[in-house]
Amino acid sequence: MIARSPAALLFAAVALYAGLAVHAMRGHSATFDEGTHLPAGYTHLALGDHRLNPEQPPLVKLLAAAPLLLAPPTLLTDDPAWVTARQWEFGRRFLYRWNDGERLLFLGRLPIVALGAALIVSVFLWTRCRFGATAGAVALGLAALAPDVLAHGSLVTTDLALALFFLLAVVALDSLTRRATPLRLLALGSAVGAALATKFSALILGPVLGVLAGVALVGTRPTWARAWRLALLLGAAAALALLVVWASYGFRREISPDPGAAAAARVSLEEPRAKAWERAVVLAAGSGILPEDYARGVLFVATHSEARPTFLLGRLSDEGFRLYFVVTFLLKTPLPLLVLVGFAVARAPRLPRREAAFVWLPVLVYAAFAVTRGLQIGHRHLLPIYPFLFAAAGEAGARLARWRPAGRVILGVLLGWYAVGTLRVHPHHLAYFNELGGGPRNGFRLLVDSNLDWGQDLKRLREWMDERGVRRIKLSYFGSADPRYYGIDAEMLPGYTAPHASHVTREIQRGDLVAISATNLQGVYLDPADRSLMERFRRLEPVGRVGYSILVYRADFAWP
Repeated sequence: MIARSPAALLFAAVALYAGLAVHAMRGHSATFDEGTHLPAGYTHLALGDHRLNPEQPPLVKLLAAAPLLLAPPTLLTDDPAWVTARQWEFGRRFLYRWNDGERLLFLGRLPIVALGAALIVSVFLWTRCRFGATAGAVALGLAALAPDVLAHGSLVTTDLALALFFLLAVVALDSLTRRATPLRLLALGSAVGAALATKFSALILGPVLGVLAGVALVGTRPTWARAWRLALLLGAAAALALLVVWASYGFRREISPDPGAAAAARVSLEEPRAKAWERAVVLAAGSGILPEDYARGVLFVATHSEARPTFLLGRLSDEGFRLYFVVTFLLKTPLPLLVLVGFAVARAPRLPRREAAFVWLPVLVYAAFAVTRGLQIGHRHLLPIYPFLFAAAGEAGARLARWRPAGRVILGVLLGWYAVGTLRVHPHHLAYFNELGGGPRNGFRLLVDSNLDWGQDLKRLREWMDERGVRRIKLSYFGSADPRYYGIDAEMLPGYTAPHASHVTREIQRGDLVAISATNLQGVYLDPADRSLMERFRRLEPVGRVGYSILVYRADFAWP
């Protein structure tokens, strides 16, 4: 049946994913990064100006902003936040003062849903091609109902898109090294370029593709002629990738058409650089090899990717944790998928060498890169390995299905468990934790930040207040959305918002109703004195929960 109706199966899976993603996103307030990604994307697209949001390249932001052109929003270029490139202030005004933020976010999220659908289709087709119809069907179900795919496939952020383009680059290299054609070369260059134009961490594709190219060469009885031919193909693909990067910047070298803004943003390129690679990046921008803003972004991310306060399993560290991503993987991956991945690992030595390499080497190289980074702000940074895990689990599931009848029963139980676990947490996929972590309700005790709490529950806080007749509340919020836009009358407590709140209070009276984002509750980005206040609240039992990211307390103490 699977072999006879792959199109119907694919359509059903994509429709299920899209329906769940759209329904979930309609209930979310803006998550942290959306507060600047979508406004910056629109200014990139409408003005050709890249002064805002140097943290990420522009491709996904451009795609998200494209639907906004159908009914252009208000954009005030004489506003001080725009003139001085204060991206968070500009983003809040763009979304919540000048325009209807809900409408803009809905339109901007739709292209990301489409990228998620493309990821699901790609996983299915590649797995089916490599391992057969049953493997493709299993991988399809795993991808379509993956909590991380659903969570990030409905937000104007870059993580889902990087996972897609990372997979497509590996698939394109696999195809090109089997039989080189101009179309396959174009596919590789386009996929690599799209990844590089999506997120700066895509630079890890260089080592990944280099290792895989070596594996492909060794598998064809290598000669110097074949090695040179492969090197030329990779060089041509790199040139095409660079062309895609330039296209994402509209083939504009300068950061901004405004000379003053361009000069201010270019300061980072003129600073003395101690490291040779940094000087090389600056030279590439100065000689016109790279767009200035791409070079600025690479340097910005390198500077701001150092260790920062991190929360893990009830502990707070200013230096991070060596096993951070190992723990997030074990707690945020559905247990049925972990079981199938474990079976796939056991089966890896039995696979043809090339098939095993193209599935597992991207996982190993990228994971090694991730665990050595100082930036530990979310499990989402592991998202690029999941398409390969879906493929590996699909192959393992297909093998399991051959053990009749017990194997089919086991596979059915695992897939049913997987589906129920995802649907049970809907629409709160961002807050998913598996049974090892005690589920999403216990998540705030284990991990915070974008693992659980990314500012997405302000709309639900307003609904919680309305249902209980609460007119005013004290709020410690983690995010970039504007509580007032969502109709929340709140006195702001210390928290971590962008832009920072203009006024906060630290006064708590007995009986006050206080809503606290989980990240602030654990004191991650707060001053020591404010961490003490949050510690007092952690001793209390919450009187309410909003989604899984905001906890509501009735104060039984006065502070200070």
